[in-house]
Amino acid sequence: MKLRDLSREMKIMLLAMVIANTAGAMIWPLMPLYLEYLGASVQNIGFFFTAQVILGVCFRILGGWISDHMGRLVTIAMGGMVGLVGHIALAAAPSWEWTLISALMGAIGSSLVGPSFQAYTAEQAPEGSTSSTFGLVTAIYGICMIIGPVVGGLLADYLGYRALLWISAGIFVIAALLRIGTAYGKSWRVDELRPTELVSEIRGLVGLIFAGSGLLLWLFLVDGLSDASSQLALPFLPKFVTERGAISESGYGILVALMSLVGALAMVPGGMFADRFGERYSIAVGFVFAGGTWLLMVLYPGLIVFGIVFTLAGVAQAFIGPAFSSLVSKAVPKESLGITWGIFWTALGVLAIPAPYIGGLLYDYVAPEATFVVAAICSALAIPLALRKLRLPAKEKRGDQSDQDDFDDDTRRVPVDVSAAQEI
Repeated sequence: MKLRDLSREMKIMLLAMVIANTAGAMIWPLMPLYLEYLGASVQNIGFFFTAQVILGVCFRILGGWISDHMGRLVTIAMGGMVGLVGHIALAAAPSWEWTLISALMGAIGSSLVGPSFQAYTAEQAPEGSTSSTFGLVTAIYGICMIIGPVVGGLLADYLGYRALLWISAGIFVIAALLRIGTAYGKSWRVDELRPTELVSEIRGLVGLIFAGSGLLLWLFLVDGLSDASSQLALPFLPKFVTERGAISESGYGILVALMSLVGALAMVPGGMFADRFGERYSIAVGFVFAGGTWLLMVLYPGLIVFGIVFTLAGVAQAFIGPAFSSLVSKAVPKESLGITWGIFWTALGVLAIPAPYIGGLLYDYVAPEATFVVAAICSALAIPLALRKLRLPAKEKRGDQSDQDDFDDDTRRVPVDVSAAQEI
């Protein structure tokens, strides 16, 4: 799959995603430091990210269902408008408590955009190249996490957080206009949404989750461990790196950009690896890298090691993301992809709800290192589950290459996809 093979509509949507998430990437790596700037304690920061997870859980299924019924592009445009309100609310917040309004708007916006964009990408993927398509799209989309953290760190250092946030909101306006323009002329009829159908479709998908091989259920559990690992550690990563490594906000932004650059470069090879050898092997390799980075960071804190850690984290994203996206998109009918992604991310959110708060308690009352050690343990637990359970049975295959390493015909499987940053 190459860039020129994408449709014009898909290219415009990708451009909007890059711009929107560049605006977000200018803020989110520094969000814990901004909350601290507004007067939040470590436990307050943990509470904020826990609330953010809960809010995401509340809206993701609804966002995916709206996408299935109103169309991908219209739903993405709606999410862009709500996300813009969230950016403005964040820039205007007088205290950390007021940032929860932004978290609410951001949760609604990302719940409309995220499932829709994942479903739209799956629908654009040629047969047999699901992982490679997700890898290409995610690599392009990853540009935002290369540019955003560096620009955000520099703006925070030299102009302050307020200027950073208002500039970010201004950039997001461009993305919102592109999304609205792409959806122009398409049906925006809200009366097409019938709540009774939502209940019926959720019941059908729940039955699918527990039926047959239970692939979706195991995907929820394995990626739930991954999400819990991330939510335990990421809210406190900027504080640990800047304090233990004596690194400035702009230096931290450069490290995040390094991770994103490596991830973007590795996305297409990561997708090809999953297509060739199977998603479960790709996911397991990614978790090995992910868990190892947390342990390496706490054992040898320092600038050089931080550079190695963020590099390996980028590689981990490239192995895990495309494979998960591909497996989910292959396990359900395409007309239900939106609500499936909504349920998928909701399940992950439920598993990770207490993680940020627990991370804050570990950081404050045990040791800063304890937060990252527990995160590494979560990644380690996911490895055997991925190898054993994340296999697409032969009867569910859609014409992709089988897993040559499996001797049991019932466990042969196929290739796959990715996505790491929060889509807004």
